[in-house]
Amino acid sequence: MKITFVLPFYTEIPLGGFKVVYEYANHLVRKGHEVTIVCPQQLRGSPSYLSRFALVYRLLSFHAGLARKRSTKWFPLDDNVKLIETPDLDARYVPNADAIFATAWQTASCVNGYPREKGSKFYLVQDFPPWLGEKSVLEKTWRMPLKKVAISNWLAELILQAGVPKEDIEVIPDAIDHERFRVMNSIAGRAKRVIMLYSPKAYKRSAWGVSALLEGKDVVPDLEACFFGPGRRRPSLPSWIEYYGNISEGDLDKLYNSASIYLCSSVAEGFALPPAEAMACGCAVATTDCGGNREYAEHEKTALVSDPDDFTSLVKNLRRLLSDDELREKIARVGGERVRKLTWEKNTEKFVEFITTNM
Repeated sequence: MKITFVLPFYTEIPLGGFKVVYEYANHLVRKGHEVTIVCPQQLRGSPSYLSRFALVYRLLSFHAGLARKRSTKWFPLDDNVKLIETPDLDARYVPNADAIFATAWQTASCVNGYPREKGSKFYLVQDFPPWLGEKSVLEKTWRMPLKKVAISNWLAELILQAGVPKEDIEVIPDAIDHERFRVMNSIAGRAKRVIMLYSPKAYKRSAWGVSALLEGKDVVPDLEACFFGPGRRRPSLPSWIEYYGNISEGDLDKLYNSASIYLCSSVAEGFALPPAEAMACGCAVATTDCGGNREYAEHEKTALVSDPDDFTSLVKNLRRLLSDDELREKIARVGGERVRKLTWEKNTEKFVEFITTNM
């Protein structure tokens, strides 16, 4: 089949939703499908994320107004995947295909309005209110006549509550690339080192994570911590916390393997890839119950889970993993077994079956 994914923009900053699209694209082309990913310079009908000068300069760089091929440095995208950047999301820049996917609420309206030759219309739902857009706006896109793939059961429930028929939704939880994310250092004997994604986005609530680490260091003075992306510039952090910025996929697995614990303090997540990747690399996870991570984070079995608004419990769980190596190793092993069941190979089979059933 010919399959098109429509992203809201082009970026060289690692983003989870883009990563999911790239993973599907890689596995689809390896199964013989033809995949194009479209990234607009500017979303139609919305203000540009670029300055006017930058936008004009970049638009002039297109040859005769045509799309141009791009690549991405932070993710190992298969050479057979066509990643193109277009001036906007006008239908003339989008190739004809058998199926086309909106991948964010910003692109759903465009995909919904495309002519039939652009393909049967689908929606890979990774967004959730109110953190990634106005609740009413997101729910309006969910109710569009696009067949939907939700990346977690928690997110599917939100879509159902918005009035979308159950038969229009397929749940395919995100997965892990187990060739990249795997245990390379023994789980036993790892240093008391905590890893965390640091982000300025409100729903990530990274300040809580920093505060929890400070509480942990009061009890474990030799505690180490390392943060990664998405920003290149180091934020204001205690000097003992290392910061790696928007690290590449090739180095992220090594960073996970250098730690013994992954800390997640998010309020809500469509799925939450980093804690699952860290599990696959041998980290025990202390996390908030942020919705999408219920696909793999089960309290006292595969992770230590606290209520999203219970800071005291988050700190308590972190301290338990820091002080009890037997518990940490058990949680890490069982967590690793759980996420090993989440594979992109199985996902892609379900993905293709859903497309062919609804074309």
